[in-house]
Amino acid sequence: MTRCSRSLLAGLCLAALGASAQAVVLTGEVRAIDAQQILTPQSNSSPVVIRYYVPEGERVKKGDVVLRIDPGQSASRIPDLEAEIEQALAKNAKDVAELQVKAVQAETELVDAEAELATAKLDARIPRELISALDYDRYQGDLDRTTREAALKRKQLDAARAAVQRAVSDGQLQVRKLELERDYHTAMVRTSEVKADRDGVVVHGFNNNWIGGRIDEGSSTMPGSKAGEVVSSGRMNVRAWALEPDRRDLKVGQPVDLSFDALPGKRVPGRIEFISGAPERRPEWGEGRYFTVDVTLDSGSLALMPGMSVRIIVRPPAATANGGKGR
Repeated sequence: MTRCSRSLLAGLCLAALGASAQAVVLTGEVRAIDAQQILTPQSNSSPVVIRYYVPEGERVKKGDVVLRIDPGQSASRIPDLEAEIEQALAKNAKDVAELQVKAVQAETELVDAEAELATAKLDARIPRELISALDYDRYQGDLDRTTREAALKRKQLDAARAAVQRAVSDGQLQVRKLELERDYHTAMVRTSEVKADRDGVVVHGFNNNWIGGRIDEGSSTMPGSKAGEVVSSGRMNVRAWALEPDRRDLKVGQPVDLSFDALPGKRVPGRIEFISGAPERRPEWGEGRYFTVDVTLDSGSLALMPGMSVRIIVRPPAATANGGKGR
């Protein structure tokens, strides 16, 4: 091998080593550590329209409504169901009252029949030899008739009382059905809004679907997606995403340098704190799969806001920087 060939080969090897030692560049965004994620409420339709959203930067208190979507027909159904419940209660009370009157009448008729039966029993006890045969037969016939009449009136009273109980039960069932439907729609209205679980400042997010753009009042977004945050303190970190081929060059604890699009010329050091165990697809970015990477940083006096885009330069490992020693 000539000297020129050896020099060329050495140059290629050094170039290859230099290429392997190139820093990995990731993109990410600033996240607030002490923050409540504002998730778009679940809905029967998709996407959903945000009907109310607290303006970005506005301070809210715990319990305040920060976001609300259109609950559909649930909001209009609640007053109708309240009216139907009142009507059902009134109708049930009327039906029960009418049946109770019939039960009282049946009870009165039973009392009369039992009184008549008691009289017939006394007459039927008169010895045959003390009265005429005609009267004796008539008394026995009256006893048989009043016995059957009293039994019939007793059955009618039992049926009337059962009808009252059945009407009460049916009415309660109907009212309970309407109440459950009302409670369902009430829950739909309640779950269509998001309340702050802490004091803080509202920060709007960005759509992660084909619509794109910042999420504001009137925007369309997907149920369950992140619409923003309620930030309660100034603690920040960075969430980045690394393509599958770049994962082998990343390690937990590896130092990085971060720069921010909104703060040109500013660069702060950081360190990789966490790398997800499996990649995930992000359809809005294409066909690739990405590992989630969390980076801690020393922001110092930088005025960072959640959602700021970040450029992360991952410093090469020391072994690579030393020309590949230890490989």
